[in-house]
Amino acid sequence: MADIVAPQQYKKARDSRKQLAFAVSSVVALGLCAAIFVASNQEDGDAISNILNPAMRTALAQVALARTSKLVLGAGQEDADMKAIQTAWATFQDSENASVIKELAGWNITAEESNVAAAVADMKALGLETKAEDKMIKKFHKSD
Repeated sequence: MADIVAPQQYKKARDSRKQLAFAVSSVVALGLCAAIFVASNQEDGDAISNILNPAMRTALAQVALARTSKLVLGAGQEDADMKAIQTAWATFQDSENASVIKELAGWNITAEESNVAAAVADMKALGLETKAEDKMIKKFHKSD
């Protein structure tokens, strides 16, 4: 009876070693496939940078920089806005078009200036509120 049980134990051990070897080889094969996939996609065949020449890349970079720099407000931005307003005014001040004349007549400079002043005051108040909240949050988060 012992002879009948012993061969089955050896068979189970052999089968478990085969399963382990198969699992290890499967993981290695999967890793190789992933490495080959990554290596094959390194050429960037579909990238827009392969189509553009260096001058076009530089132009696109400058356009992106110009877009981000317009978001920054300051004395330079105010000067640029003022020049744009003066150019628009010079372009349309002598117009004979009825709709342009109506728009120009309806545009009250003093009212616009007071609206801008009110908006600036609101922004300053919001900034002060934000600073006060920041101080309170820092105070609450201090360890005792």
